[in-house]
Amino acid sequence: MRILLVEDDYIIAFDLAEQLKDAGFQIVGPALSNRDAIALLSAQPCDAAILDVNLGSETSEPVAQVLVDRQIPFLTVSGYSSEQHPAVFRAAKLLMKPIRLSRLIEELRLLGPAPVVERP
Repeated sequence: MRILLVEDDYIIAFDLAEQLKDAGFQIVGPALSNRDAIALLSAQPCDAAILDVNLGSETSEPVAQVLVDRQIPFLTVSGYSSEQHPAVFRAAKLLMKPIRLSRLIEELRLLGPAPVVERP
C-alpha cells in the first residue's frame, strides 16, 4: 500500500516514514507542506494518505481536497478536536496526537484495498 505522508515536523515525519516502511508500507514523501504534497500527488500515485491537519501557519486542507476529488482515502492526525478543523477533514478518521503506531497501522490497513479473492 502506497501512503502519502504529510507532516510538517521534519523529525516526526521521517521517523514515522521509517516506522511505516518497517511495517510494510511504501511511503510517498514525506511532504512537509501543501506545496510538496500536491507536487508528490502529481508525480506519484498513492492508495491512501496521512495528513497532519496543521502545517505550521496553514492547514493541509488543499491536500485533503485533492484527495477527496480523487477519491483517495485518508486519515488525519492532530492535537485539536475535529470541531476545530475545516469541513473537508470531517469525513476522515481523526487520530489524536500523540499517535500510537499500532493504531495508525491498524487504521491504514482498514483504508487499504480489499484482498483479491480468486474464484475457480
